[in-house]
Amino acid sequence: MKILLAAALCCLGASAFASPVGEWKISDGTANVAIHTCGGDLCGYVSWSKNSEAMVGKQVLIGMRPQGNVWAGSIVNARDGQKYVGRMSLRGEQTLKIEGCVLGGMICGGQHWLRLR
Repeated sequence: MKILLAAALCCLGASAFASPVGEWKISDGTANVAIHTCGGDLCGYVSWSKNSEAMVGKQVLIGMRPQGNVWAGSIVNARDGQKYVGRMSLRGEQTLKIEGCVLGGMICGGQHWLRLR
């Protein structure tokens, strides 16, 4: 019985501390984003682009801070440089939901990214 309880707590703890740090493929498959710790926040940079080498190295996630099960900060469209209020949240270990919003969060768009590593 103690072993089962310890195993359950171990698994619960692993999911409670899940992190989006890693390499992610964006939903249309045209780029990968590497998410790192930057000080106490998370940030993300284009690590590969199918269409343009000039995109590689551009920062697309800025100052993402944990707020419960969500990280909130800014998202930048690498193509045009537009900055949005953003948030991201894990959907299991392999999927990251990314949302960018305008008009104080009234209009939002998003993608689901897949973990590469």
